[in-house]
Amino acid sequence: MAAQAAARAAPQAPTADDHRIPEYEASSVFTSKIGPFDRMADFTERWQYGKLLDSRTLLAGAYWRAERHLKLGAFYELGYGERHDDDWVRDPSGLWAWRDTNRRPEHSLVLDATPRAELSFLPGHWVGSLKLRFKRNATADKDVAQIGPELAWFWMNGLTPRATIFLRAEGDLALNFGGKTLWQKWYYLAGLWHATPDISLGPSIALRDETWSTSSSFQSFTGNKSYSVLYRAWVAGFTFVARLR
Repeated sequence: MAAQAAARAAPQAPTADDHRIPEYEASSVFTSKIGPFDRMADFTERWQYGKLLDSRTLLAGAYWRAERHLKLGAFYELGYGERHDDDWVRDPSGLWAWRDTNRRPEHSLVLDATPRAELSFLPGHWVGSLKLRFKRNATADKDVAQIGPELAWFWMNGLTPRATIFLRAEGDLALNFGGKTLWQKWYYLAGLWHATPDISLGPSIALRDETWSTSSSFQSFTGNKSYSVLYRAWVAGFTFVARLR
């Protein structure tokens, strides 16, 4: 019994499978245009990690087209179910586990700059863009910089787009937390069928890498010992977009 109690109390770092874990995601995006502003509300739900825990985010705000090749945006984000390094804790019974965050609200400010250009040197209709975002999570006191290059191909019917295929990568840089600067990496392949001028929908597939770094609870319990754990997943998703008049 003493050996079992000692094993339960021993510090344990979180673990991750050697192979990619399946996750699932669904997004509903609503946009409308008022003068130079493109308003947007994006509700995304992801079933993530080995137990497919529910994560929900609502992103709402607007883009302003500063000039033809540059959009600037400001958004408010409300999130539930996000997992931070310090959510790895030791409970009163001595077991180490992730804190349940599914009902914990988090409030963030998101600033966005997206330069884009038509790639006329490629055959067909191609557009390249670079999404630059700064996210300030006021609840968790976390600052993240996101860098996301994207390549989009448009299938056109005359002057009307019928479908779009996207290739995108994203790196999330931890500015004031964690033990690894490149905290998350994403690689996307997605498609949208423009069913009507106001409705688009389509599937996506993504590879996601996330690094868990030493939690403060683990560090204080072990005398400043540290760990770094790589969690990998592939994410199957579906997106619905409605343009409101």
